Amino acid sequence: MTSLIDKINVANEKAFSRLVSAKPVWVDVRPAIKVLPRMTRATILHAGPPIAWQDMCGPQKMGVVQAALHEGLTDTEAQAEALITAGEIIVAPCHDYGAVGGMAGITSASSPLAVIHDPVHGHYGYSQLFQGPASGLLNRNDYNREARKRWTWLQTVLGPVLGVALRSTNGIPVKPMIARALEMGDECHNRNSAGSAVILNAIVLALYDTCKDRRLLQETLDYLKVNEQFSLCLSMAAGKAMADATKYIPYSTMVSAMCRNGVNFGIKVSGLGDQWFTAPANHIDGLYFSAEWSDDDAVPDIGDSSIMETIGLGGHVQAAAPVLQQFVNGSFARATAMVEEMQLITIGQSAEFKIPNMNFTGAPTGIDIRKVVQTSITPIIDTAIAHKKGGVIGAGQTRAPFDCFANALRAFGTQYRPD
Repeated sequence: MTSLIDKINVANEKAFSRLVSAKPVWVDVRPAIKVLPRMTRATILHAGPPIAWQDMCGPQKMGVVQAALHEGLTDTEAQAEALITAGEIIVAPCHDYGAVGGMAGITSASSPLAVIHDPVHGHYGYSQLFQGPASGLLNRNDYNREARKRWTWLQTVLGPVLGVALRSTNGIPVKPMIARALEMGDECHNRNSAGSAVILNAIVLALYDTCKDRRLLQETLDYLKVNEQFSLCLSMAAGKAMADATKYIPYSTMVSAMCRNGVNFGIKVSGLGDQWFTAPANHIDGLYFSAEWSDDDAVPDIGDSSIMETIGLGGHVQAAAPVLQQFVNGSFARATAMVEEMQLITIGQSAEFKIPNMNFTGAPTGIDIRKVVQTSITPIIDTAIAHKKGGVIGAGQTRAPFDCFANALRAFGTQYRPD
C-alpha cells in the first residue's frame, strides 16, 4: 500500500514539473469582455481573495466605483454603490476569472488585458496593463479623474496598438524575458526595468510595421520607454498561466496561488482545488517616497502581484536585485539569507530562472504548505505600498501570514486523512 507521504511526494513532483515546464507566450492584447470566460459588462474584478463590498479597503472600493462609472453602468458614485450592494454589479476576484491585477486590481469589461498562452498545458493568463505612477495625486477627485483618463487611453490607444503588433508576430515568449531580466538586475516583482527594456526591444519592430499613425506610435513608444514596470504585467499573466497548470492535482501540497486585497491575504493549494485560505494581510516594511507619508497612510499588503513569488520570483530571488535592499535598510547578505530561507519551504529550484550573483543558483520554486508549517518560515513578498486614498507611495517587503498555510494544512489533513 502506498503511504500518504509517498502520494504527496509523487503529486508534488507532478505539480512542480508542470510549473517549470510551462512555456508562456505573450500573444495578444484584448478587452476583458472579449477574452475572460464569464465576463460581463456588469462585472468588475478586484485583486486578492473574495471579500464583501463593505469590508473592502479604500483603494479597492474607490476603484470599483470608478470602473462602474467608466463603463457607463451608472452616472453617480451613490448609484454605483447601490447597484453593487443590490448585486446588480458583480464584484469578484481576478483570480476566479483566470486573471491577475496589480495593486487594487480593478478590471472591467473594456480593460485591455495582456493575453498569455502556455501551449504546453493549454492554459491562458491575463493581466491588466500598467496605468503608470499616480503617487502625486492624493486629492480624491484629481486622482479619480486622472485614473479614468488613463483607463480611456489604455482602452483606445495602447491596447489596440499593442494587440495589432502582437498578432502580426508568432508571439513573444515570456520566460526567456524573465531569465534575461534576472541576469540584468531585476527580481521581476518590484524591479522590472530590465525586463521592460527587453520587451520593448522585442516588440518595437512589429510596432513600426503595424502602426501607421505616427502620433499613436509615438505615444505608445513614450509609454513603453518611461513605464519601467510594464513587463510586470506580462510576468504576472505568465505566472497565472504557469500556476494554473498546477491546480487540481490530488495529494499535492504545493501552493497554486497567493494574493491580497488590502485586508486579507489568500492562498490556494493544488490538491485542495479552488478553496481559499485567508488571514489578515500584513503591513509592509519599506521606504516611503515622501517624508509626508507614514504607516498611518498605507493599507496593508495589496494586489495579485504575489503570483511572482508563487512561481519562485520576486522575494524568492531578491539577491538578483540587491538595489531593492535600500527600501528595507538591508544588505546583500540579508538578500542572500532570504533566498536561502525560501529554499527551505519550496519543492525545488528552477532550471531556467537563475540568480547570477549566487553562483547561478536556481530560483526556489514551488511553495510547500507542509514546509511552511514545519519551519514557521513564510514566503517573503516584494511589493509596493498603496495609500489609503489611492496611489503608490512606497515600496518594500512583507511576509505572507502563517495562518493561511496552517489552515490549508489542516484542511488537507481532513481531506486526505490516511486510511
